[in-house]
Order: sequence, then structure tokens, then C-alpha cells
Amino acid sequence: MGGASEFARLGLEDTIVRALERLGYGPPTPIQERAIPHLLAGRDVIGQAQTGTGKTAAFGLPLVQYVDPADDAVQGLVLTPTRELCIQVTQALRAYGELRGVEVVALFGGVPVREQAVRLAGKAHIVVGTVGRVLDMIRRHHLLLTDARFVVLDEADEMLDLGFLDEVRAILKRAPQGRQTALFSATMPDEIRRLADDFMLEPVEIAVPAPTLAVDTVAQYRLDVDERDKPEALVRVLRAERPRQAIVFVRTKIGVDRLARRLADAGVRAKTLHGDMSQGARDGVMIAFKSGRERLLVATDVAARGLDITGVSHVVNYDIPNSPDIYVHRVGRTGRAGERGRAITLVTPRERRELQAIERHAGVTLAPWSPPRPPGARQEGMPETAASAGNGAPGRTAEDAPDVGPEGAHEPSARRGDRRRGRSRRRAKLAANGRRARLLLRGGRAHGVEPKDVIALLVDGGGLEHDDVGRVRVLELYSLCDVPGERADDVARAVVGRRLGSTVAAAEVLP
Repeated sequence: MGGASEFARLGLEDTIVRALERLGYGPPTPIQERAIPHLLAGRDVIGQAQTGTGKTAAFGLPLVQYVDPADDAVQGLVLTPTRELCIQVTQALRAYGELRGVEVVALFGGVPVREQAVRLAGKAHIVVGTVGRVLDMIRRHHLLLTDARFVVLDEADEMLDLGFLDEVRAILKRAPQGRQTALFSATMPDEIRRLADDFMLEPVEIAVPAPTLAVDTVAQYRLDVDERDKPEALVRVLRAERPRQAIVFVRTKIGVDRLARRLADAGVRAKTLHGDMSQGARDGVMIAFKSGRERLLVATDVAARGLDITGVSHVVNYDIPNSPDIYVHRVGRTGRAGERGRAITLVTPRERRELQAIERHAGVTLAPWSPPRPPGARQEGMPETAASAGNGAPGRTAEDAPDVGPEGAHEPSARRGDRRRGRSRRRAKLAANGRRARLLLRGGRAHGVEPKDVIALLVDGGGLEHDDVGRVRVLELYSLCDVPGERADDVARAVVGRRLGSTVAAAEVLP
């Protein structure tokens, strides 16, 4: 026995184990090992676990098994803080419950209430929704929780940070008294602890260690700087590093907007992400960054929590994080999928104690940052693995770098020439191929999708030739590709409803 088949010993049904095997799951993660048996036994569970530890399956698999497919009523409810997480959880639960005939309905803003009310009026065994839209649907009497005896709060601390806790309490008061409740949170602030005390019955508490940092794939540096000089120091770092894709972490929402303005003044293009933005604006930034159309993101920790991107070459801690765990979580967003990454932390004189705590916790010593040398050159005082991280992920060219200033600023003439030649080649290729459009498809690695599956879908279902499909990129839940611009809308309509891996494809043409 091995791989996904090991889930059977946790008490999961054969149909669910087979679904996991089709999805390519490996053995259970620690949070799954510990939470699933308790949830199957009917216990309330508090799970303290970071994003990326497998917590969706930890609560989702017992929930799918709990549901009676013959009963059309809403039997389970999952509350999420953001639309992005709502979509991710919905797709995961649909995949887990596909062989059992479990229907999952997503409720989130930006979609007409009438459409979601129609879905609820049919089969809706499990509802996954954002807090605001769920409460709205309850008050409109479209969502009845009379039979919802399994309730999950996912990323409860983010609900707290976004100011949703009063709405969460209002929803829980409308759920049956004898329900089973699961609460998952990366941290456990006092407010979340009080929520658990008020609405959970003798919960089993499970805490899994924060993910450790893969120091052999992430080169970590510090840059000592005065507070007033931080914006200029960041611009200097970006121009020297020339990241393929980078996330700059800032502690507060106000700080994110202020820094973005400073970067714009310096000629650096960046997108922002924080909790005060509208959901539509956040979704747009998420999709643009995940697709690679935007390469520099300035974000708070809460807003960036749902991002799962393998192409991030650099992380910059503009503000040193409040805790060592957050540092590990931030830096863990680079150096993924076998690629090397670089992490640079700006440290003011008042923050040296926090830096020492981070170094003890992560088991690393941050070396002084200096502009990267050519690949293969060893940086003084750095182990070979860190120095070999070079200027970012392997194969990065100047064309991959974000816009970090006026053309040619602070660049050797040879590099400027390479960039101009690269742009000329790209323009010539586009002129030869005609206008291209970027297509976003539902279905990614989580559904067993590979690039060849995307091409097959567009050829067999969309009527394209193999040569028409370019730049295929498979993400966790979505896939992206280029198609001829004049046929993009027709292709998007043609592939809707067809199979893509283990899910049903949907498509949209990105602007």
C-alpha cells in the first residue's frame, strides 16, 4: 500500500480513495493524518495549520463522505474569507466527491444572486461561500441551513483580519445546534479562541508545525538600511536583481499603497494587493500575477495568503515580518518546483532583534546583500547552493524582468542591446503569427492536467491546429495558453463543458 491508497486506513470510502488516486495524490499529510479520523468520528476539530499543508483535504474528504447524495438538501457549509479561496475549495470538493455524486455550489460576490439561487434550488449537498454572500443568501431565504450538520470555517484568522467575525457568528447562530464544526486557522488569536469556545463542543485541537524553509533552494540575504531610505533601497535591489516575478511584502494596507506610489515615481511598475480592495480588483490582480502578465506585486500577508504560484523568483521583505513563522511562510513562496529563489529582507536598526529571532527559528544566517554576480561566481561568505541561485530562476532573460525604470537606466550597454534585440524578435514573431489572445481555462495540476491535455482540448474541442496553440502554462487550478486572437471567443465557447483532466472545462479570454 502506498500513495493515495493510504487514505483508506484513515476510514475513507473506496470511492473517495479512488478519486484521490485519479487526482494523483500522495500519502496523507500530517494535518490529514490527524484530523480526518476525528472528523469521521463526529468530533469538532480545531486545526492550526498554514496554507499549503493539505488542510482542504483534511476537512473536505470527511465532509464529502458525510454527505448523503440521495438527499438534495444542503448538508455541509464551508465558509471562506475570499472569493479566490472559495473557488479553490469548491473545485477540490467537486473533485473529491465526483464518484459519489456529490454536488457542490459556490456562493461569492460578483455573480448575480438569481443565478446562485437557482443552483441552491436544485441539488446542493455542500455550499462553499464567502462570508458576506452566504449571509446575504440566508437573509433572502435562498439558503436554508436546517440540514447543515457539518460546518467548516477555513482560514478563520483571515476572516478576523478582514473584519468578518460578526457575520461568521450570525451564520453559526442559524446553523443547527447539534452540528459538527471544524475550524482551521494559521494562527490562533484571542478572538478566534473565543469564537471556538462559543460555538464548538469539546473540540480536538491539532497543531502541525509550520513548514520548514528549504534553505538549499532559497538564497537569503539582509540589507541594513535606515527607515527613510527604504524606498530607494528597494528600487536599487529590484534593478540589480531583475527578478522574473517578485512579491514585495509590506506590513499594512496603507504601507502597500504608499510604497506603490513611491515605486511609480521611480519608474517601477507594480500591482498592489490588500484587504481594502474590492473583490473584483483583487481577483484581477491575482489572475494577472498568476498568468505572468504582472511581474511585481506589493502585498500584505493576508491578501497574498491565497496565492499559489510556482514562478516567483524573488521575495522581498520590505517590512520585516512580525513573527518568524510569517517569515518562513513568505520566503517559502519562492524556490518552488525545483527552481532556485532569492529572498532579501530590509532591516532597520530597530529591527535587529526581530531578525535574530527569525534566524534562530529558521536555522539560517542571512548574509549581507550585494548586487548579484554573473552565474557561477561565488559570493563571499555564502554556501555554494545559495550563490548558485544567481540572478533568480534558471533560464531567466532580460525580457523576463519586470519594468524597473526608464529603458536602459543603470544597465550596461551590452544588456540594453540584448533587450532591444529580444523585443525586436518578439515583435517580428507576433507580426508573423497575427494577433494572439490569452485564454484562461479551468483545470490545472490539482485536476491532473498536463500541457498536452490543454492542447488536446483546444484541438479536439476548439477546432484549432496544434500550431495554433502556444505558451501553455498549467497552474494549480487553472491553465493558460495563447490562441489566434480572431478565434479566441469562439474557442472559449466551444470548450465549455468538456473534460479537462478530472474537471469540467470553463474558459475566458483575458483582456
